[in-house]
Amino acid sequence: MPKLLKVLLVEDSEEDSLLLIRELTRGGYRLEHKRVETANSMRQALHEATWDVIISDYRMPSFDALGALQVLHETEHDLPFIIVSGKIGEDLAVEAMKAGAHDYLMKGNLARLVPVVERELREADSRRRHRVTQEAVRRGKAEWESVFDAVSDLIIITDAEGVISRCNGRVSAYFPGGYEAVIGRKIDEIFYGSSQPDRKNFRFLHTMQSETDEDICFPKLSGWYNVASYPMSVVGSDSPGFVFIIKDITKRRQVEEEKRTSDRELLTLYAVAFRLQYTKGVDKVMGDLLFQLHNMLQMDFSCIHLLDGDRLNMRASLGLSPAFEKAMKYIPQESQWYELALSGRPFLGEQPDERFPPKAKKPAVAMGLHSWCTVPLKIGQEVMGVMTVGTLSGRSYSDRDVFLLSSIAGQLAVLIDNYSLYDKMKEKAEELYLSQEELRENLQKVKRANIELGRLNTVKNNFIGIASHELKTPITSIMGGVEFLLKYSGIQMTPEQHNIFVSVYEGTIQLRKLVEDLLSISRIEALGPLPQKRPANLMQLCREAHDLFALPLSERHIAVRIKGDETPVPVDEGFVTLAVRNLIENAIKFTPDGGEVRLTGRVLRKSQLKEITPVVRQFYPGFPNGTASADSYYLLQVADNGIGIPPDERVRIFDKFYGVGDIGHHSSGATAFMSKGSGLGLSIVRGIMDAHEGVVWVEGEEGKGSTFTLLFPIG
Repeated sequence: MPKLLKVLLVEDSEEDSLLLIRELTRGGYRLEHKRVETANSMRQALHEATWDVIISDYRMPSFDALGALQVLHETEHDLPFIIVSGKIGEDLAVEAMKAGAHDYLMKGNLARLVPVVERELREADSRRRHRVTQEAVRRGKAEWESVFDAVSDLIIITDAEGVISRCNGRVSAYFPGGYEAVIGRKIDEIFYGSSQPDRKNFRFLHTMQSETDEDICFPKLSGWYNVASYPMSVVGSDSPGFVFIIKDITKRRQVEEEKRTSDRELLTLYAVAFRLQYTKGVDKVMGDLLFQLHNMLQMDFSCIHLLDGDRLNMRASLGLSPAFEKAMKYIPQESQWYELALSGRPFLGEQPDERFPPKAKKPAVAMGLHSWCTVPLKIGQEVMGVMTVGTLSGRSYSDRDVFLLSSIAGQLAVLIDNYSLYDKMKEKAEELYLSQEELRENLQKVKRANIELGRLNTVKNNFIGIASHELKTPITSIMGGVEFLLKYSGIQMTPEQHNIFVSVYEGTIQLRKLVEDLLSISRIEALGPLPQKRPANLMQLCREAHDLFALPLSERHIAVRIKGDETPVPVDEGFVTLAVRNLIENAIKFTPDGGEVRLTGRVLRKSQLKEITPVVRQFYPGFPNGTASADSYYLLQVADNGIGIPPDERVRIFDKFYGVGDIGHHSSGATAFMSKGSGLGLSIVRGIMDAHEGVVWVEGEEGKGSTFTLLFPIG
């Protein structure tokens, strides 16, 4: 397959260009070419496309090869530039080669054209690879320099005698003079100065890497350091060098010291908390606490005072001399110590001062008291006493010590308060015991009442079931007889007689509906959650329920649209048909003549429940808790364009025997479904959904219709 060659021709003669193209094509190239003959057109060609080689005539009416070379150099492209001219002197050819041309040949001898092009292409490719390599080396060196200076440790390179030849940028953070202060000096000198350490840390064996295990302090630097040494061979040099890595471990030492202090404090708090769990009385606990403080925090003396009326009484002490203990036995209200204690803030000092009770100052000096700290025992803002600790040595108390002692004092205050509450609780124990006995008797009565209620509920359900079943037969007989007299007997009746029979017929229908609703309620309450369900097509069940209302729907001219997902849903078909039938019946009642009822269904993913949660929680506050967990759900909706339901009544309509206003105001119909229902239909729907572990709710705007929604778990 011919090789692609992109050629930019700087030529004013189209015939000469064709000769060049033919020669290159014969040489096995597939050409992409463009001819230019001015400087501007050449710049534009170089800007718009990439080229492999430039072939230029030496002289043209408005342009020449030297000008083309200048344009090439301005664009900074490195392309083979070959001059092909009809006549060119040797001096002009030399001048062109000095200007950057790579070769020249005569138009009368184009046999050299293909070899020259191939040679220059190879050399251009070689130059490109060389530039890429040089750029990679330069970039790698710059990156290495950046990494070298970015290392947080001090890196110092020395010769065999320890004279520093190079270091990284971290040197400026430790030595004010930066590079100039260390380059050319011995490494021992900049770290140790004129002093001679017992062990020189920069004199390791020159044949292996070494690292100190100890933490080092240098006279010329503050903090702690760790030193590692590595031998280094330099290319072209016989003498070895060394790389020293000096790691600043001051922060690590500080963290370790902080950890040791924190561990000691935590251990103290744990030990104190353990002691405070005793139940042998508050005085015993305070004594054990002071003993623990002496062991853990190296105290020389301590005491605890509790507030008693208008003075502080000592309740526990350890390490006090007899004279000092006697002087501190109680502290009266008029003393400065008392005022400071009741302020609720810690106070401390070096040596006994004027804050001490007057009679206690001299015994404190005689005891050798050096430093002391007093922290309050308080619950919230209420002070119940103080705890005082002290030492006989040169140690002073820091803010951290005060914080730890205050924490311990806070725990002790809680324990003392708990003991006082315990005494009060004992007084109530008798009353509590009597109350428990009375409560136990009441619970027994409640249990017996619940058992009786359960029995009565069972009797009620049985009675409703039996009564409903027994009432259905005479009701059917009455309905049949009245319907026969009205429609088929042919008996002539006065208007009054006809109205009476119509009233009897409608009343019997209401009575039959009430009996059926009571029987359904009884069955649902007795059944609980459905133990067995079968997959059913809810859209088909909706069509079957719709068929039951074909006559009243046609008389009222109400259109019913049924359309939705046919996915099978595990349900009890009888119960779901009853629920849909009740919803369709309500929609007919509350929709004006000529209105529309729509039954739709679709499948929801579990993640889509959050879209309906705000609305459903108006009816089920814990939703989706209480609903069966499933991967998907079926949403069945019955919507009408009737009068709607007032917002304040939407939740209550699912209660038993609750009706929304007078049915006479709810419909413009003049035929069937004009009687007010029993108020059990929607209660039955909710009971059916509870049995399916689903939910039911209603939406809509008053005056614009209602939408009842049933949500069934699928699985």
